[in-house]
Amino acid sequence: MNELFQTRILTILAVVLVAMLFNSCQKEYTITVVANNANLGMVSGGGVYKKGEFVELVAKPAGNCHFEKWDDGNTDNPRTITINGNITYTAVFAIENNFSISETKKVLFSPGNLQWSASGSHVVAGGRTAAGTWRFAPNQLDTIGIGNNNISSTYTGWIDLFGCGTSGYDNKYPYMTSTTNSDYVNKEDVITGTYYDWGGYNAIYNPHTNTTDAPGTWRTLTKDEWDYLLNTRNTASNIRFARGIVCGIAGVIIVRDDWDPSIYSLNDVNTIDGITSYTSNIIDASDWAKMEAAGCVFLPTAGYREETSVSGVGSYGFYWSSTCHYYYSAFSMYFNSSNIHIPCGSLFRYYGNSVRLVKDVE
Repeated sequence: MNELFQTRILTILAVVLVAMLFNSCQKEYTITVVANNANLGMVSGGGVYKKGEFVELVAKPAGNCHFEKWDDGNTDNPRTITINGNITYTAVFAIENNFSISETKKVLFSPGNLQWSASGSHVVAGGRTAAGTWRFAPNQLDTIGIGNNNISSTYTGWIDLFGCGTSGYDNKYPYMTSTTNSDYVNKEDVITGTYYDWGGYNAIYNPHTNTTDAPGTWRTLTKDEWDYLLNTRNTASNIRFARGIVCGIAGVIIVRDDWDPSIYSLNDVNTIDGITSYTSNIIDASDWAKMEAAGCVFLPTAGYREETSVSGVGSYGFYWSSTCHYYYSAFSMYFNSSNIHIPCGSLFRYYGNSVRLVKDVE
């Protein structure tokens, strides 16, 4: 092979290599950008781009909503990415339902009652892994009801009625059915800020944002905070709560501090004792969608449990506070069609009650 031929071969190879590198640099990728819930916000920035390009992703929350993070944990908004392959980014939005619980503190309510299953595992405070899975109910209206009769350490269905302080810490397990009060949390003060608080100890899956919230993200309201929320709080509309039947489920509707009554006209508002009933407000799915989008919280009548027997589903709601009382009882906010017990009433700690957690607003 003569020198001229070798030179031509090398030149051709160099041209081919440069072309391959150029085509590689020009390769196009698809960036998909979506919202976890299209009703809560919009996103932009998706499309087809060349490798190495810089692209800005934007998450724009709807009214009464806020952007929490992208599904990979990044919290930048807008967010700039470098194109390097096909990928999907999900913007996590949540409803902004600020409620005053004192003169200086506000909270967001979790998107549903707390639930537990023996299936799977989860992280607890300190980084250890524990058996079972905690989550919020997929819908505010959801309750387990008589399904709580199946409560056990091995039941892989969901339960949502728990004895006081049964976060899993200190052998106080969510599946406990003992009727001996001393078997439960042994404190005579507030369990908020301790590992006995369900939200303080456990990572909890949030189906509303499709994320798992770390231990300490959520907590339980104290007795005084329940009292302020329902009995003392000043609101723009002078409305704090009302009983109602939402999509066939009886319960209590709590409106946010800046509630706009033109969204829905509630009857028999702020009535703690007296002649009223759930039928004062019968709300269909269409109206509830508007109310929920405006930040309304609904506490369904999930009933209560003693040992493995569930009662009062559809008639009574019992929601734990984090305030203990003596060595055998704790305070709970509970209600029926004619009464809401505010200040909270004292109940035996072995009762299985609902848990609705909150997150402090910074």
